[in-house]
Formats: sequence, C-alpha cells, structure tokens
Amino acid sequence: MTPLAAAAPRGAITRSAAFALAALLVASALGYWGVGAYRKAQLQRTIAALVLDSSQRLEAALALEAQADTASSPQTVGRLDDQAQEVDKHVIDLHDLNASTNRPLAAAADDYLLTVRQILRELAASHRYRVQVSASDERLREHMSKAGRRSAAWMDEAIRAKDRLEKNYFDYRVSAEALERQLASYPETRKKMASQLRVPLLADEPAETARKRALANSKRIAANVEQARQLAAVH
Repeated sequence: MTPLAAAAPRGAITRSAAFALAALLVASALGYWGVGAYRKAQLQRTIAALVLDSSQRLEAALALEAQADTASSPQTVGRLDDQAQEVDKHVIDLHDLNASTNRPLAAAADDYLLTVRQILRELAASHRYRVQVSASDERLREHMSKAGRRSAAWMDEAIRAKDRLEKNYFDYRVSAEALERQLASYPETRKKMASQLRVPLLADEPAETARKRALANSKRIAANVEQARQLAAVH
C-alpha cells in the first residue's frame, strides 16, 4: 500500500472522530442547557409559591387587623402570630434554595418575604401591647377611683399601676412606629418583586389603609394614656 493510500483512511478516521466529538460536545451543551433551564424553572416555581402564600397571609392578616381595629384581643394576637411564623418558615425555605440560576429573583423574593414577615410581626406586637395598655389603663383608672381610701399602700399601688401603664405604652409606641415604617416600605418592595415574578401580590392600597389606621390608633391611644396620666396627677 502506498503512503498516500494509507494516509487517506487515517484522514477519514480523524475527520469522523472530529465529527463525533463535535456532536458529543453539542449534545453535552444541549443537555447542560436543558438541566440549567429546568433548574431555573424549578426555582421560579418554588419562589412563586412562597411569595404567593406570603402575600395571601398578609392580606388575611390586614383584613383581620381591620376587623379588630378597636377591640384587640389575645385571640387576634395569636392568629397574627401564626401568620408571621408561617412566613418566617418561608424565609428559611428560601434561604435553603440554590439560587445561583436566578439571583435577582431570589434577592427580590428575600426582600419581599422579610418585609411581609416584619409587617406581620409588628401587627401582632402592636395588638399585643394594645391589649396590655388597655388593661393597665383600666387598672389605673379603677385604682384612682378609690382615692378616698388613700394610704401608704394605696399610694404605692398607684405608682405601680402608672409605671405599668407607661411601660406598656412605651412598648406599644415602639411597635406601632415600626409597623408604620414597614407598611410605608411595602409599595417599593412589591414593585421590585413584581418586576421579577408574575404572581398576584397584595396591592399597595390595603397596606396604605393599614398604615393610616395604625397612625390613627396611635393618636387615639396616646390621647387615652395622656388622660390617664392627668387623672393620676390630679389625685
């Protein structure tokens, strides 16, 4: 066999091997792209479920808060706490995800879930302290109504009752102010989330209505506490 004849098959084999390698690389690339696309879609579905459920929980909590606007109760506090704890679990689930396929989406979801969780926490806290402020206010007024029986023990109890009211009111004011700030930040957080994911989110209006309601409650409770202070001072 001549050298030229021998070279031809070897060249053909080399070209065949090259074509086979190229085909393998293309198949591998397509397979890698397919896996990547699947993971990205899976991440989006998982985040969408977490965000949607959190939004629905916030909507339910704000509706409950509106119903209990003038009459907070331990039952209301418990239900609000439950909603906050469920969203807290969503935050943990989100942080456990591998978000490398879509970091902007994960970041927007993280911001949204944390904002919703904090709103729910502050809703529960403000209602909890409203219950305590109301109870301590009532105790102080009841005690001051017995001013005709003044004694050293009566004076000591009056001081304790006023101190309890002041502490509970301070705690309420801190939580109410935090709630107002979180509700005010909701529209921007929602906008960022909506730019990354097409899921129904709680609109801005209910959050703004809740913010105004929180401010009105703060003013009303401040007026009640000031009245109780003056009542205590008179005696």
